[in-house]
Amino acid sequence: MMAKKLLALLILSALLTGWTPIARAEDIDHDGEEDHFVELKTGEAAPEEGFFFNAGALSKVIAKQEAKLAELAVVKDTEIKKVQLELETVSKKKEIELTISKEMYENLLKIKQDRVDQLSSAQKWSDWKLVGGFVLGFAASIAMFYAAVQVAK
Repeated sequence: MMAKKLLALLILSALLTGWTPIARAEDIDHDGEEDHFVELKTGEAAPEEGFFFNAGALSKVIAKQEAKLAELAVVKDTEIKKVQLELETVSKKKEIELTISKEMYENLLKIKQDRVDQLSSAQKWSDWKLVGGFVLGFAASIAMFYAAVQVAK
């Protein structure tokens, strides 16, 4: 049963891979006519149905289209300038934030270094205080011993 399904699948695969559909495009010809224009004089009959413009109307249509194109060009230029200004604003803002952050971290580092120097200086003095305390204590002990010996005599 399984072998039949496998054989049927292989045959179907071979048929599908061997059959390649071909598509061809054709030019559609409207009864052998091409797009063209015919200049009509007053009183002449039109050769076909459609819209007919005189020179003034045609120039109005062309002028309107050119005005629309000019308007779209202005809108496009305005949008481009707007995006550029937004980009420059964001860029300047990030530069200022970076400068402020850099100064803040430099100041924090300086404060930390000053505190380390202060603690290190205090440690040096505490060593001298300890030594001085031992020396004074030793001297006081000898002075009391000497005073006790003198009192005992």
